[in-house]
Amino acid sequence: MRVRLVFTLNGSPGLRVPINYNTWLVSAIYHWLSLSSQAYADFLHNEGYRLEKRVYKLFCFSQLQVKKRRVDGDWLYLDSRSFSWCLSSARGEFIGHLLAGLEKDPQLTIAGVRAAAHKIEHVPDPALKAPARFVCLCPITASIWDCNSERNPTRYLEPGEDFVKAVRTNLTRKYQVIFGRCATDDRFVLDFDANYTAQKRTITKLVDFKGIKVRGVFSPFTADGSEELIRVGYECGFGEKNSIGFGMVEALAK
Repeated sequence: MRVRLVFTLNGSPGLRVPINYNTWLVSAIYHWLSLSSQAYADFLHNEGYRLEKRVYKLFCFSQLQVKKRRVDGDWLYLDSRSFSWCLSSARGEFIGHLLAGLEKDPQLTIAGVRAAAHKIEHVPDPALKAPARFVCLCPITASIWDCNSERNPTRYLEPGEDFVKAVRTNLTRKYQVIFGRCATDDRFVLDFDANYTAQKRTITKLVDFKGIKVRGVFSPFTADGSEELIRVGYECGFGEKNSIGFGMVEALAK
């Protein structure tokens, strides 16, 4: 289930927010959840949905979508009075509590800049027939634990075979959490758009979340294989760290 929230700035265009604003978005999500159900907000924040030792939140969200914007150093200037923000989850209770809380307090605050939600759009589910084409609404990240690194044992993967393998494994685990069983079809491949890649100096993006640098891939791609796993990726996010602003995509019409 996916919703698009449309906000209007409490002020004139040209206000600025930090380019790394994900922390404020995460805070807003849990604030709205708590206004509807403190118990659910606490459960999702402190426990989440578990599979063995791994924890999943089963939701994702996009970057802010602003028609007129500009970046200057560490700042994003909002040159439009309105902007939108998409959120998605495989759990209906997440969207239900989110919207109930938003109704009680429609304000979103990012580093002192305030905006009010004035429209909620329920995004229809796309068909998602394999192969399915997507564009990223935020970076996709995948990592491995590098025990040989003394400085930072978390190594973020570049596009390639290991990256695809890590995304596939993540999808199969999230599927098992959602449905309580393994996927009947666990095939999955991901190919980033070669033409897009050739036109860009890099398709990776570095995001700072509470002082932690996370590298993800930001590029159109095609996903093939299990339509069950592709649906999980669309609803909950591809790759890791979905609940702090990674892995959300939009399906392209064929």
